[in-house]
Amino acid sequence: MTIIEFGGRMDLTLFYFPGACSRVTMTALEAAGVAYHDRLVNIRTDEQKSADYRRVNPKGKVPALAVDGRIMTENAAILVFLDRLFPAAGLLPHSDDPVAEIAPLSDLLWCSSTLHPAMRQIRAPDKFTTGDPAAVKADGMGKFAAEATRIAAGVDGRWWYGERWSIVDIYLFWLCNVAEKGGFPLHDYPAIIDHAARVRALPPLIRALDRERAGADRAGIEGIIY
Repeated sequence: MTIIEFGGRMDLTLFYFPGACSRVTMTALEAAGVAYHDRLVNIRTDEQKSADYRRVNPKGKVPALAVDGRIMTENAAILVFLDRLFPAAGLLPHSDDPVAEIAPLSDLLWCSSTLHPAMRQIRAPDKFTTGDPAAVKADGMGKFAAEATRIAAGVDGRWWYGERWSIVDIYLFWLCNVAEKGGFPLHDYPAIIDHAARVRALPPLIRALDRERAGADRAGIEGIIY
């Protein structure tokens, strides 16, 4: 692992939306115990597509993290960055074995590039087609079910990496929670249900949820998935 060093105090701003995958990033910041600003980007009104926000993140997505004015995008990249910047937070495990060392990055990319799209097909199938979204949702259900079997085996009576929670546990929790709200039968996977209960008790996530609620209340946004 390469530890990143910055001189002096950093100015960090997280661009987020309550309930979005930026919740994982916010939890990482809370686990690090670092001071940061938060800026709500209302994706329900397509603020992420606005000219102002595209000057922040041309990809038009959350999360984005401003580090002393420089913008970082993509959740997996931001989480690896925060792990390297704040190693004492223990966001990811590390190893002297180069193959084992890269495994957490592989898992984060699996979350973002495989699980996340499948979950989106379940939760918002209309975003993937101009026709009947039923087939899109059914396809997402099948894809997520195949991965849920692996998730359940990986968290059965343990954290994803064993004895200590990591930011991957938070990402998996978020994905499964949103998929369930979209109709995925999470009750068929008791190990995931048990894992979710343990994740919900983690202080960094509790603080992140409180911060999200405060932001949603200020913006008058209702119906957030918690």
